[in-house]
Amino acid sequence: MKNSVVKLVSDSSQAIPREQQLSVISTITMQMLDKAKENDWQAVIDLESKRTALIAEFFRIPVSDREASAVAHYINKVLMVDKQLIELGDKQCHHFRESLQKINHGKRALKVYNTDRY
Repeated sequence: MKNSVVKLVSDSSQAIPREQQLSVISTITMQMLDKAKENDWQAVIDLESKRTALIAEFFRIPVSDREASAVAHYINKVLMVDKQLIELGDKQCHHFRESLQKINHGKRALKVYNTDRY
């Protein structure tokens, strides 16, 4: 499925049925979550860019009454995964913050050590 998603995303001239567009958006969203769990944030960013383009393309045509239920289902699914992505991103930011604080403490200690030595 992954290769077919990439093909659908890369070939924007290909007309994709609306239900399949929702499926592709959902698949990309799950790939984003997988990459976030692997701490591959560049891949998450790249996938988000593709997903955003697909979402914009999908909603270029108004949602019909017949599609509303399926669209609502996919929107809820994407929002739930996005919440998980935000939580993982927050944890990663917290980890980076802690690492930067340790580096700063180390720099200060080194500066004090060098000042006292000379």
